[in-house]
Amino acid sequence: MNGRDKLTLALLVALSFFLMCDLFITPAIIDALRAEYGVSEIYLSGVGSAFILVGAAISILFGFKADRGSRKRLLVITVLIGELPCLLTGIHFFTESFSGFVIMRVLTGIGVGGIYPLTFSLVGDYFQVRHRATASACIDLAWGLGMAAGPLLAGLALKTDYGWRLAFILAAVPSFPIVALFALVARDPERGRTEAALSQAIQEGAHYRQRLQLQDFRVIFKNRTNLFLFLQGIPGSIPWGLFPFWLIIFFNETRQFSQQDATYIWEIFCLAAGLGGFIWALLGDRLFIRKPSLLPGLCTAGVFAGIIPSMIIFNTDLGSLQAYLLLAGLAGLLITVPASNTKAMLMNVNRPEHRGSVFAIFNLADNIGKGTGPAIGGILLATTGSYYTMANTALVLWLLCGCLFIGVITSINRDRIQLLALMCERGERLQTQQPDDATGGVTGTLFSAPTPTITGTRENA
Repeated sequence: MNGRDKLTLALLVALSFFLMCDLFITPAIIDALRAEYGVSEIYLSGVGSAFILVGAAISILFGFKADRGSRKRLLVITVLIGELPCLLTGIHFFTESFSGFVIMRVLTGIGVGGIYPLTFSLVGDYFQVRHRATASACIDLAWGLGMAAGPLLAGLALKTDYGWRLAFILAAVPSFPIVALFALVARDPERGRTEAALSQAIQEGAHYRQRLQLQDFRVIFKNRTNLFLFLQGIPGSIPWGLFPFWLIIFFNETRQFSQQDATYIWEIFCLAAGLGGFIWALLGDRLFIRKPSLLPGLCTAGVFAGIIPSMIIFNTDLGSLQAYLLLAGLAGLLITVPASNTKAMLMNVNRPEHRGSVFAIFNLADNIGKGTGPAIGGILLATTGSYYTMANTALVLWLLCGCLFIGVITSINRDRIQLLALMCERGERLQTQQPDDATGGVTGTLFSAPTPTITGTRENA
């Protein structure tokens, strides 16, 4: 990466931070919203679900567009779509009624959903395989910090005369100059330029013109690694939707912690999650180069290990805030092993022209979990009356997520080898400038080049 590309990555990180701030403001102002609009927690949890699910569904369109056109232009449009209604949420005229609040939140969710496939499609072409998990961790770290900053902004806003709406204004305003700077300095990276088999030809002036076609979705879903990673996203992310909405209330009601102390527990969990995601990504990059199947093995172990301190937190009266803070930090550190590493695995087994759509599908599966999480928590609470049942159900879903990573262990070596072989064939065609389609690119899913193998401790491309 040159200096311009590094600045582009920094801007993507900043945009991700402020979008995540917005996402986690609502759970911290539930009492204020309930008092102003006269609605129950169940209705408010439904707003949280609609915010995420609508954005996730729309992200399929953004992913398809990302694989066929300018990702830079689309990202600018996406941020504006998300942040303008976020800003308007903070203006009383637009959110005087509960229906107005719902409309603004759903529109903001479209922007949050759209930025996901765009960001990781760009990361795949900015970074080579040995750095993709670490680069993804920079984005995830921004999201983790945003998750922690959202409730802090909400707490600050509630102490002012303006009230809770100020939090949305503070979260939205910085994104406008950042996205303007992005529009000025960023550039679309040449698709495929970080693939070892293509990089030399691209550096010499060749262009990788392959673009996603509708029939390519069959190829995406035939990839077993994709299928397992898509599937684990649903049970694995339900707790990530449930806990932000209900965790603070859980500690209020079951441990009699104040709003401030309960928020501290969530903050520590989020900060540890961001730090853990970054640390495990550094290790994940090394493991993948050594042998791809070691990476999902690490993810499996991390999920199982992270469940243990989480179980203690929800089922044991530890007696002191410090004990909860310590275990929350440990749980956050361990449970986030898959976060950035999952994204790196998807980049490393999919073609450059498929990655936007792959991440859109992954985002949809992930956000089905996150989007239904608040509502599932509300339903469990309404039917059982037990915060403990709600929390432990979430942990069982994390257990299922860990089991699905075992499937990735069995498939990822084969899928990586097939991608490398296809890239080798396409690289040879680029070198000799032998296009085989009308656009001048290279096509086809079959290949005759020698199949790369993974031997010893290094990947042989």
